[in-house]
Amino acid sequence: MSVQEKDFWSARGMSAAERMHTVAGLDNAVQSRFEVGAAQREWLKQDLGRVPKTTPIIVSSHSPLYKYYKPWNFWTDDADEVQAILAPYERVTVVHGHTHQVLSNRIGNIDFHGMLSTAWPWPYAPQGLPALTVQMNRPNPFDANDGLGDGTVSVHPDGLVDALYQLWNRNPIEVKATYLASGGKSDRPPSTVSASY
Repeated sequence: MSVQEKDFWSARGMSAAERMHTVAGLDNAVQSRFEVGAAQREWLKQDLGRVPKTTPIIVSSHSPLYKYYKPWNFWTDDADEVQAILAPYERVTVVHGHTHQVLSNRIGNIDFHGMLSTAWPWPYAPQGLPALTVQMNRPNPFDANDGLGDGTVSVHPDGLVDALYQLWNRNPIEVKATYLASGGKSDRPPSTVSASY
């Protein structure tokens, strides 16, 4: 743990057990479901109200700002309300974490990119994937590093992004802005060829 992390937690007076209970709660019913909340939605509405509707908007979020799979908390309860605030803008991209997997989604004018994790790979949700996701193979349960990695996003002048997923022991996967903008008709990422478990 870094000095900054120790300072953060000690300022809150939390023991190691309390910290673990809080962090574990991000993925179970111990903590509340994800939501942006009325105050943050109002702030977002006010902040975006100052910019032209042609301004490209990029949002970073821990949880996906859509409703993917509620039993695993891959879900934001007020996602529909947040999307309604973003809907008037011509180009909107949301880059999110929490799902720990390659995810590509498009709802209306909003492109979504889920990012990988450097720990704890999640399988894909059993109910299926967003339509534009080119599925990475399910991680090998006998390899603690399989399905892990990091990524980068390259922002184009028009506000769309190319997402590059650097899987630690697999070939990288690139999801180009043109793939999402075309509804999956052009620049489809290649399907993975590794064994799937």
